[in-house]
Amino acid sequence: MNQIKVTNAKLLVTQDSIIAKGETNDCVVYATASAFDISYDEAHQVAKRVFSREERKGVRTIEIMKGVKDLTESKESINGKTIKEFLANPKKVYRLHGKDIERKNRVSTFIKEHTQGTYLILTSGHALTIKDGAMIDNLTKGSGSKLITKAFKVEKVEG
Repeated sequence: MNQIKVTNAKLLVTQDSIIAKGETNDCVVYATASAFDISYDEAHQVAKRVFSREERKGVRTIEIMKGVKDLTESKESINGKTIKEFLANPKKVYRLHGKDIERKNRVSTFIKEHTQGTYLILTSGHALTIKDGAMIDNLTKGSGSKLITKAFKVEKVEG
């Protein structure tokens, strides 16, 4: 099995952040920062404004979905990029003993099938970014085997 390339989001986006040092439960901040190519401090403000994130508290999936919907409807961009729902029900169909079996998609499978583009991925209780086939995560292990709850595509604004 091929090894998933993982970049540590903490090293990537928190170089000069004083806010990051006092934060916990901030995976959505790291995912937002790496998906939109912004600093941790900027992503902290976006997560508060768009996803209703409170300091040192995680964000529920429903709040992220609402925030993405609002951004999509208002056509608002962050750092020249938009976000939209990509997979509402990320499942994969496998053929097993002549029958089609539907199962949730794992992060590792999604990475193999999406080697181009930027995606903000939600799993149960966690958020991360997949960018051009590599995982950017504030956790260094374990996320590759998690089941995907929602996937959002981040793209440059056209025009």
